[in-house]
Amino acid sequence: MKPRRLRWVVLFAALMLVVAACGDDAGDTTTTEAATETTEAATETTEAATETTEAATETTEAAAEPLRVAFIYDGEADDGGWNETHELGRQYLVANMDNVETTFVENVSPGSEFQAAFEDFASQGYDMVVCTTFCQDDIFLVAPNYPDTVFVSWAGYETLPNVGHYDSASEDGRYLDGIIAGSLADVTLIGYPGGFPIEEVVRNLNAFTIGAREMNPDIEVQVVWINSWYDPPAEQQAAQALVDAGANALAAEVNAPAVASVAEDAGIGYTHYGIDVPEIAPNSWLSTFTFNWGPYYLAQAQALAAGTWEPSIVYGTMADGIVGMSSYGPMVSDETIALVEEKKQQIIDGTLDYWAGPINDNQGNVVIAEGETIPYEERTLCCQWLVEGVIGEIPSG
Repeated sequence: MKPRRLRWVVLFAALMLVVAACGDDAGDTTTTEAATETTEAATETTEAATETTEAATETTEAAAEPLRVAFIYDGEADDGGWNETHELGRQYLVANMDNVETTFVENVSPGSEFQAAFEDFASQGYDMVVCTTFCQDDIFLVAPNYPDTVFVSWAGYETLPNVGHYDSASEDGRYLDGIIAGSLADVTLIGYPGGFPIEEVVRNLNAFTIGAREMNPDIEVQVVWINSWYDPPAEQQAAQALVDAGANALAAEVNAPAVASVAEDAGIGYTHYGIDVPEIAPNSWLSTFTFNWGPYYLAQAQALAAGTWEPSIVYGTMADGIVGMSSYGPMVSDETIALVEEKKQQIIDGTLDYWAGPINDNQGNVVIAEGETIPYEERTLCCQWLVEGVIGEIPSG
């Protein structure tokens, strides 16, 4: 009986091993399926994370797109005058704003050339196009076709949903320039070559004369119209003719350094226009008001980038830094500098109004009555007359 019992024991043990083996296979299958589900879930999570990362990357790339700004100059960017002040403004924008891309074109003329330049930059997707001279009429022909591009231009007076304008109270600085020129001993006649007899130039000439005659009421200012913003031979010829006629100081409202060279050769005081470049007349240099367009360009670009830009007409002043004063030359006394700085602060504070009447024109007519003045908001329309003390006239037409 023992061998038979042993056989049953062995058979029973073998059956138990089979059962155990079957039990292990079921456990492995369950574990494998669970692991598979976990892997699939992990895969789905990874895919979701990947999609999230890709979306974040696309958002980051979109946010990283630079603001693109184009500038249009009607002359050379380094002309030593008007256009160079705007080029310095462009450089200021680049230096003070992250993620901005700028470019510029030079020697573009009003009319079809302006219109082609506006269309070219807008069609390339530029966010803002800046025209640094009067070009409102040309912009109005193009801007409605490119609503996603903002256009800003100098001295415009009407806006569109994507068009704004800017100007400056350069007359405030010109008034101070007149004080400096008028403070020179023995100065009786100041020659004034001017570009075109547009409102801004006439306004500046009048303000300059008011300042000069505050220092010496017998001073006269003789204007010669060049009918160009940049014509070195014509500017030099006009300046020399003024000196030959008795001018013992010169002030320019043109861009070339030709007038400065005439003053330097004659050994008389010289007032420049809009940019601090005393090296063009190291001995004759007196001063100039300065244009500082950079803060305006920066504010416009930042507003556009932030989605808060709105069309506006900005008239920059000494208070906001768009108009300033240059360095003073060796002929300018410390007393005059102190006086100019005092009056500059009064202009900023609003306590000095050199346009307060009575003011006569050079034909003897009262143009600003006693108790009246020219408000800031109306200055861009001034003036259709030349103030008393100016020799010359505004050409008709």
